[in-house]
Parts: sequence; structure tokens; C-alpha cells
Amino acid sequence: MRADKVTRLLDSLSEAHKTLLAEFIPAGARSHFLTSRREALLGLRSLLDAAIDRAKEPTEASGKKSPPSRSRGVIDISD
Repeated sequence: MRADKVTRLLDSLSEAHKTLLAEFIPAGARSHFLTSRREALLGLRSLLDAAIDRAKEPTEASGKKSPPSRSRGVIDISD
């Protein structure tokens, strides 16, 4: 029963948000904001695609083996 109330409240808030946007933000500005949001999402997609490409197996990405990993040695700082 409580979940129904929360759902109705969220639906009401969503409708109020849409109404406020329609009433107070000019259509031209809304269009620019939507375009800007789309461009930001496309930028994120590009970043994710690049990260995915870097994470691929080396044989898939370039056909070469990856260089040996560097191991950290112990550095003695005692007197």
C-alpha cells in the first residue's frame, strides 16, 4: 500500500516538473537543452568506446603481445 502512495507521489512530481518546464522555459531554450544533453551523452559514449577498446585483449586490438608488466621491487631506506 505504501509503495502505491510513493508511486503516485513520484508520478505527480514528474507531471509538475513537466508543467513547470513547459510554462517557464521557452521552447527554443528547451530545444537547445535537449540538444546539449544529447551531445553530452554522445561524448560519454565516445569515452566509453575508447575505454572498451583499450580493455580489449592485445591480440584483438593490435595483434601484438602486451609488454611484460613491471613488478615493484622493495626499496631499502634504512641507514
